[in-house]
Order: sequence, then structure tokens, then C-alpha cells
Amino acid sequence: MDLPVAVGVDTSTASLAAADWAATEAALRDRPLRVLHALPLMPHLLPVGATTLPLDGSALLHHVRHVLAVRHPQVRAHTEEVHDIATAALVAAAEDAELLVLAARGDGGFAGLRVGSTALHVAARAGCPTVLLPVEAADEGLRDHLAVAVDARRPGAAVLDFAFDAARRRRLPLRVLHAFPAAGPTGRGGGREAEAALLGAVLAPWKAAHPEVEVVEESEPAGAGLLLVEASAKARLLVLGRGPVATTGRLGPVAHAVLHHATCPVALVPGL
Repeated sequence: MDLPVAVGVDTSTASLAAADWAATEAALRDRPLRVLHALPLMPHLLPVGATTLPLDGSALLHHVRHVLAVRHPQVRAHTEEVHDIATAALVAAAEDAELLVLAARGDGGFAGLRVGSTALHVAARAGCPTVLLPVEAADEGLRDHLAVAVDARRPGAAVLDFAFDAARRRRLPLRVLHAFPAAGPTGRGGGREAEAALLGAVLAPWKAAHPEVEVVEESEPAGAGLLLVEASAKARLLVLGRGPVATTGRLGPVAHAVLHHATCPVALVPGL
């Protein structure tokens, strides 16, 4: 089934950047692009001054269609106005999408807010991998690899499948990060070697299946959140695992910290 890459847009500059990123991804995957703009069921009940109230959704989507047609003429883009609250519309769209893309913060919130409530809600509940783009766009030209977080004791097949496939499509190296507690005198010596061997054993099947992907393995005695936020400074995309839809309802502390501080797009991949 030819599932689309889906992206949610509003009037924010960040969401238009997300649409551009999603179109590039759709081209990489040879998938259609579904552009969604959610409108409230009863707009007259919105608070006075709400930014979506005076705006015409049709005009917004027309503008997005024009920009995408100019920048990505090869992408089959379809725009759609959905009469529902944004969180519900986007979670529903994820059920029939290969990938969902959102700006970490849309046209609401306050100055300095890095991740909005809509993005956090959807990222925790979407049934497909979800990419959140930071408010301030990163310069991809200085970022020459992808990064993925792996717990070598509880590796997730879905997150490794996604990361290796993304690296293959982009023809970029994949940096695999495994954080472990630095407890005891072996935390930075023999412990690191044992953890590295454990990570290598976990990755062996994926490396064998994707010999074209250059893999850099790193096992570090550090907090996962700090390690991943630091990694985001040089990565083009950071990939994290997430609990399955049936058991999730909120993001874990590591994912929450990364989304608030990462400087590159972050992909959250639900487990099975």
C-alpha cells in the first residue's frame, strides 16, 4: 500500500519549514505527500485573539501547494482541510501514514517555547514514526551523519529498521549511541569494552543486512538525555524509540528532554 508522508501545517513559519522537510522525505521514499490543516469544529468558540481565527485555511493551503510545487515538482502533494482539533486530526492521520512530520512548535504558545503541547501529544500517541523539527532550522550542510539511540539491553527492532533505512536513503553514516551507567571502578574501563561488545552483537544483523551503511558505534558511560542532546548538534536526524501505542500516553523523560533541547529533527519510532 502506497502510504503517504503526512505533515501538519498552520500559519507558523516553522510548520511551513516542516512541510518542506516532509516533501524532501516523500521524494526520498517515493511516496505521496499529504498536507493537513486542522480547523476547529466550532471556530466561534475560540478565545479572542486566537491566531487561527481570522485566517482562511483555503488560502493557507493554496500557498503551501504553490511553494511545494515550485520547490518539489516531483512530489505528489495533496492538501486537505480537516474540521477537528489538531491533536485528534494528526493522530488519526498517522494511522494511514508511513511517516508524520510536525514542527515542534506551531503558531501558538509564547516566545522561547521550544515544543508545543500539540507536538508533545501527537509524538506520544501517533501510530507511525513521527519527526519533530526544531523551531530554529538547523544548517544541514554542516551535518554529515544520522544518529540513533539504542539500549543494547533492550534494543528495539523498529527503531533500528528506521534508522538504517534512513541512513541508506540519504547515503550518510549512522552513528549508534548506547548510554550506560558509569557506576563502579569499571565504569570507564572494562565496563565500556563489555558494553561495546554488547552493542556490536545487537547491531550485527542490521549491519549484515545493510552493508552499504557506514556505522559508527559508541558506548558511553553517561546520561542518555545529555548524550543525545549533544549528538543532535552534529546530526542531520536523531532517531529515538518510543513505547507502543497500546501502552503509551506520554513521553518518557529521555524523549521529553531531547525534544526540548535537540537542535536537529528528531524521529520518534513507536515499538511493536
